[in-house]
Amino acid sequence: MIDVSLRGVRCRAAQEILDLDGTIGVATEGTIVYELEGEGGQLLHVQWDNGTSSLVSSEEIEITDRAVIWQ
Repeated sequence: MIDVSLRGVRCRAAQEILDLDGTIGVATEGTIVYELEGEGGQLLHVQWDNGTSSLVSSEEIEITDRAVIWQ
């Protein structure tokens, strides 16, 4: 199920994240697009400020206190 309640919330990588498009470095910031709830846990689709996007687990990111309005 897709949950958009966190849409527009700012986050950053809490650790280095390996992605198909490369590596997301520690402290790279981004914006949450949506959240998926599944058997394996919580996954979030993040649009990173460097122009890439990826699905990450909730343990791989930390929410920052800056929120943006999603357009």
